[in-house]
Amino acid sequence: MEVLMTQHLAMSDDEFDGQFSRTLQAAAVGAADLGEAHATADLIGGRYNTQRWYTHWMARAESARESAETTHVTGHLVTAHQSYLRASEYYRQAYYFLRADLDDRRLHDAYHAHCDTFRHAMELLPHTSVSIVADELAIPYADDRSAVGGRTDIHAWLFRPVTDPNRLSPTIVMPCGYDSTAESGWVFAQGALARGYNVLSVEGPGQGASLYLHRIFFRPDYEHVLKPIVDWLSAAPDVDPQRIVAMGRSFAGYLIPRAVATEPRIAAMICDPAQPDMGAKIPGGWKGRIAAPLMTALSRVSRKRADFFGARMASHGVRTIADYLAELTTYTMTDRAADIGCPTMIIESPGDPVGGHGAELYNALAVEHKMIYTPVAGTGISGHCGGVGQKAWDAVVYDWLDDCLAGVDSATVGASGAPR
Repeated sequence: MEVLMTQHLAMSDDEFDGQFSRTLQAAAVGAADLGEAHATADLIGGRYNTQRWYTHWMARAESARESAETTHVTGHLVTAHQSYLRASEYYRQAYYFLRADLDDRRLHDAYHAHCDTFRHAMELLPHTSVSIVADELAIPYADDRSAVGGRTDIHAWLFRPVTDPNRLSPTIVMPCGYDSTAESGWVFAQGALARGYNVLSVEGPGQGASLYLHRIFFRPDYEHVLKPIVDWLSAAPDVDPQRIVAMGRSFAGYLIPRAVATEPRIAAMICDPAQPDMGAKIPGGWKGRIAAPLMTALSRVSRKRADFFGARMASHGVRTIADYLAELTTYTMTDRAADIGCPTMIIESPGDPVGGHGAELYNALAVEHKMIYTPVAGTGISGHCGGVGQKAWDAVVYDWLDDCLAGVDSATVGASGAPR
């Protein structure tokens, strides 16, 4: 989830401040601490320096992890749970600007620590007052483009509120964006969990373990990824197969509508922001012809520009900006939008740097139940995917979803545990 902000929250550099906002989002649900976050930002300073970013977030993560391990051993399990959660977020921040080099040892060390500390936090959930069950999953998947061949599996976490065991719950499939992980999906799952939804936070090609560990890159035909996910969910315990929802945030605002166009088992779809044609962001005419050489030249003199494109090229498995821009033109689904058969909500937050294309998807949809929500000034919902206004975002989106699914027959389970 790439973030740029128009108003600075704590850091004068736009890229740093945008990423800092994600830790503020995590703090709102207990996965970070405001004091720790601001103290770390002060240490990093205002200049774009990715080594300082890595060093200070890594130090903060190690400190939180040390606290977690100490309190774990001494039996203060709630404190340990909270400290592991915070450490996981800080490790994620530490490696964020290292993603252009998939062989960087710092990236791998911080990524593994991000996953390990999150896993420990979930193991301690039963010792807290949080009524959520978390299961780490490997969903069967075979990527026909994989260099290793055969089954590669999809890494995911399924979060479930503890509810009536005789009733199956609606479930939201929530894929990662450009740089997220299944673990970091915990932050954005909380609003849904509080309302009784299961959330499947899932990585696919180009994301998380698929990218960092297995070198499986993004693919434009995400329908090949969503289908095995829905296959698995449809047979999973505690999941109502009639109420599976697909939510695409950030880059998944392209992935989800592309896949839902050929997936009739989705009961509703949410996109924030909708990105139906990634190639449309590349200018036409002479501006388009000079885009690649111009960005290439700028990347040679600007570390920030080089990091920006480098991380994206790495996730797509290409080596040049020209190849990256050409790759983006294959990420289009507008011509398939009329095949989407479920109610759809599109969010266009003001100030979202990758927004502005929601009307294109909306106009191409043939479904009767569709809407675009554009937050007005003063709501607190602004910036990429609503920015730090996540509670207000949750209220609007999940109230719409509740009403949308109200007419869908839900399943119950009998004594044998089978749907009836």
